Amino acid sequence: MTMAAHPSIAEAGPRTRGTFLVMAAMLVALPLVAIQGPAHTTPMDAVNALFVGLYWSWLLTRREKMLFPLALGFWLVQLGSCTGLYAADERTRAALTVVEDVYLYVWYVTFSHFLTRRCRINDVATMFIAVACGVAFLTVADAHLGLFGGRFAGTKRATGTFENPNMFGDYLVGAFFITWAAAAAGRRVFYLGLPLLGLGVLSTHSNGCLVSLIGGCGVTVIAYPAFWKPKQLGSTLVLAGILLGIVGAFHDQLQQLAVERFSGSRTEVGGAALKGASERLPIWENILKLVAQKPGGIGPGNLADVEAATTGDKHSAHSEYLGMLAERGFFGLAGWFTILGGLFLMLGRIRAAAALGFRPLGVEQLYGLFGALAAHALVIELSHFRHTWIVFAVITATAMQAVAYTKDRSRSELAPLFAEAA
Repeated sequence: MTMAAHPSIAEAGPRTRGTFLVMAAMLVALPLVAIQGPAHTTPMDAVNALFVGLYWSWLLTRREKMLFPLALGFWLVQLGSCTGLYAADERTRAALTVVEDVYLYVWYVTFSHFLTRRCRINDVATMFIAVACGVAFLTVADAHLGLFGGRFAGTKRATGTFENPNMFGDYLVGAFFITWAAAAAGRRVFYLGLPLLGLGVLSTHSNGCLVSLIGGCGVTVIAYPAFWKPKQLGSTLVLAGILLGIVGAFHDQLQQLAVERFSGSRTEVGGAALKGASERLPIWENILKLVAQKPGGIGPGNLADVEAATTGDKHSAHSEYLGMLAERGFFGLAGWFTILGGLFLMLGRIRAAAALGFRPLGVEQLYGLFGALAAHALVIELSHFRHTWIVFAVITATAMQAVAYTKDRSRSELAPLFAEAA
């Protein structure tokens, strides 16, 4: 659906205590994933359900317009869900997965509207950063000082307040770029949170998170217009040529060092990378065979059982792209790419408004956040992570406010011209 500007935006309005408390309740409940309820629900799901019900009731009484961003991508994913559901062995599980999809999308749409109309993105970022840094501090302190007996640091890999280290690491990577974006927008004190969040990511010993963090930093650098100036770009190419020459000259030695590093212990940076690859590659190979047999998908949530029946190992896809392809077919994969494409276009709206002075968050860092998310999705399934949809909502709300800001600026610039003509 085409993104339209709202008649007013929260960025220009006063803060209200009620909206801040609602937003804060969600962001505080967000990382409490280790507290599990029925059907793998968390405290945040209870907060979300209450929020969505009350907010929609309030919207209907006020007859406010509701937009549905990323609707085309979500529709394609659900079209793939229907084709997969037809071929699914466990249709009940597939149906429950579709229900979760719908719940997450409705919550995302509602939360995006709430952030756009009633919250300042500055406040949202500040609360997100405060909560993430708090969780990261508890984890790092537990890992290095043993203050909490391993409750947050785990026995080998830190899980924080999450179910597993990969999910925790993904949350911290998102928080890293939101913190960087807030600092780049002028609140420089947030730069102090970056080392803490970086240490939190390292404590998870997740190679996927580490690579996505590095990749996101690279995307942030190339998102700066200055990077593409001839002098800067030439220096970068010269440096790349030098590095390529070094790799060529010391290929054997560097290869040996890389193999030793990637075969090392999980507690080392980059360690157990080859082990992870050896576990994932057979899964991905089997997924391609399944796609050839059932191009419409095997059904949402059915992959682990099918893997267990065909290979003896009950594993998920370990890739959002291949997971969509296996369970929801080509429609599902096209839907996921459409969602990513929609987010990328939103970043363009934010960049255009930033040139006019709209800068609640650094747009280059938001590109880095997008790059990190897209990269990590290569090796993990993250579309059902609640914090993934929070990131989507932050980007969406910032883009909607950017569109409104741009239109308001255009009207203010044209008003004197119309006055003179009159």
